[in-house]
Amino acid sequence: MWGWIFVFLAFAFLLYIYFLKRELRKLKHAVQEIPTNAGYGSRLYVDFRQKAIMELVDELNQMIDAFEEKNRQAKRMEENVKLSIAGLSHDLRTPLTSIHGYVQLFHAATDETKKALYLKIIEQSVHRLIEMTDHFYDLARIEMNQKDIAWSTFSLSNLVEEIFLSFYEQFEEKHIELQFPEPAHDRHIIADPLLLTRVIQNIVQNILRYAKSSAIIRYHEEDNNLIFSVKNDIKPDSKVAIEKVFTRFYTEVASRTNTESSGIGLYLSKQLVEKMNGKMDAALQDGWFILNLHLPIHRSHIR
Repeated sequence: MWGWIFVFLAFAFLLYIYFLKRELRKLKHAVQEIPTNAGYGSRLYVDFRQKAIMELVDELNQMIDAFEEKNRQAKRMEENVKLSIAGLSHDLRTPLTSIHGYVQLFHAATDETKKALYLKIIEQSVHRLIEMTDHFYDLARIEMNQKDIAWSTFSLSNLVEEIFLSFYEQFEEKHIELQFPEPAHDRHIIADPLLLTRVIQNIVQNILRYAKSSAIIRYHEEDNNLIFSVKNDIKPDSKVAIEKVFTRFYTEVASRTNTESSGIGLYLSKQLVEKMNGKMDAALQDGWFILNLHLPIHRSHIR
């Protein structure tokens, strides 16, 4: 009788080894197919319900998830690079063409007043080129996760007033009235002052390009966040697509013939704010364009 039991156990063991090897062969084949099927929800399955194999399959499926996510990120980055190159080539061509044309006019002109005007336009175009290349550089570093945050605690209202007032002459030239809150708001936030400076400068440039005659600045608190709100009236012929204002390369002029804007300022600003654990949103209300920045308040300054 013990002999039959031994034979039965040996047969069961051989059968177990057979199914185990079969599952391992199937698993090996499935793993070899992963690079081909990556991005299509690839999953490994086994019919042989053995604990060690099932644990191995679970670990492999987690690796597949990570691999497919990396693959998707790489594809998104590739598309972003293509879009950035296309947008960059278009946006740089416009001021470069303008510079080239006005250089020709400058050399051909004999009137000193005209030469001074052409030189001023050339200087403005060069300044715009520098601003655009800075935007693209910052954007590239953000999307490659190469832009570090230098955290600091400081007064947002002081920084806002300093930056807005540095553009005083441009606001005067455009006949845009600025309204700051009274009394001044002194809440401190946690952010990177240099990155936030870039954000606020982009907001100022947006107001200078599109505001009709007024810009109003306000602050309020919500859920341990300080919300910096700036709104400007818009020109009667303005056609702002509010759902697209944070889209890369969006400009109010659909034909993209606007030589003043690359359409990347608000997109970049939103990326910078989110990198500082904040939020940025926009709205249109009764002829006003409203931008809201949500930034974390420093704990020692929370009532």
